[in-house]
Amino acid sequence: MEACKLFLANETPLYRRYSRRAMPWVGAFVLVTHIAVLAIVPRSEMVLVIPGLLVGCYLLYCGFAIRRHFRRLFQKDKRFQHEFNAEISDGGIQIATPFSDSSMKWATFVRFLESDQIFMVFIAEWMFLVFPKRAFVPAEAELFRAQLQHNICPAKTG
Repeated sequence: MEACKLFLANETPLYRRYSRRAMPWVGAFVLVTHIAVLAIVPRSEMVLVIPGLLVGCYLLYCGFAIRRHFRRLFQKDKRFQHEFNAEISDGGIQIATPFSDSSMKWATFVRFLESDQIFMVFIAEWMFLVFPKRAFVPAEAELFRAQLQHNICPAKTG
């Protein structure tokens, strides 16, 4: 969930970030106003209120959907819930998991983000690797940050 939080906080373009934050508020407003209208509208015209209620529910759901999506993917896919070994060198990053071995040169990565708990290294806009800071001793985390800053342009931290 830390990766989701960091991703959403640094999402670009800005209109996506602001629209995602506004959606639940707009949805709640639409729901409340249509529920209030239900008390006033005669039963014969209630069919007109139902689409507004559905739109309000949809907007409210969309505001929380991406967090739910991240959480569900993580809980459902056991491949994300195992230990992995990463060898970080001047040439790139080599990762070994129980399911795969991959070696990626620094040119593979397009950007990185950092929080208090994790490093996120992006291969594409929606594809990333998460390196928990607890896996590093303090000096190693500093070295990894320096390598990210040196090898990945543009570097972002947040």
